[in-house]
Amino acid sequence: MNLPPVDLSLLNERFRELANQVLEASETSRQTIDDMDEPVMLREAMSQLIEMLNHLSAGDDPQVARAAEINTLCEYGLHLIEELSALAGRLEQQALASEIERLSLPCALWFARQGAEIRNLAPVVNALAFLANQSADPRTMARLYTHCCEVVEATSPACEDSDANDPRQPWRMLLLNRAIVATRSHNPELIEPAFDAIVDYLPQEAAQFFAEGMEQMAIMDYPAQVRELVQRYFSTCASPRRLH
Repeated sequence: MNLPPVDLSLLNERFRELANQVLEASETSRQTIDDMDEPVMLREAMSQLIEMLNHLSAGDDPQVARAAEINTLCEYGLHLIEELSALAGRLEQQALASEIERLSLPCALWFARQGAEIRNLAPVVNALAFLANQSADPRTMARLYTHCCEVVEATSPACEDSDANDPRQPWRMLLLNRAIVATRSHNPELIEPAFDAIVDYLPQEAAQFFAEGMEQMAIMDYPAQVRELVQRYFSTCASPRRLH
């Protein structure tokens, strides 16, 4: 499995292709959308955004512009992707909607590398989760782990402060999925910081997470060093304490 490239030109090209597919679906579907021109409008809006971002990147002093605009532009780019995905969903094109949503990851990564905050985290987390389930190759999982870390580091504090009791809270899902991806990388140097984040940020869920990890160790053929690491965290967080 190839991870999506973080490239504005490719992002624009793929968004255009998928917008055209949504337009075709709207012409043949039994379902209707409020504005039949909306896929075209979103397609053109994305092209204008990419042109603006290319100009911003090539400016003489892009840092000044970034400080004032980059967060807003990031939110707008993710919004365009979310809107097109929602259109496909309303046309009952769920596979197409999911494919569109996955563009959120290269979009968010590009902005993260420019110093932006990611405020609309849910579609990015969904894209990461999809990719995590497409491969069992440890090297691919190691590369995906670096993407997870970039997203974690760029996440807006407002996302971290949202309702932690919601099982679908994007920040929560991001940390859990990153830990799973790290485990599948078979690399203890990636696993330990990901596990530590679960302990630090999701202490109420750590016991269950590592208990489920132990179940996976019994089912899957993980290397000994990974098994030992999961066992250590399980013993610390999930094993019942004895009174002496």
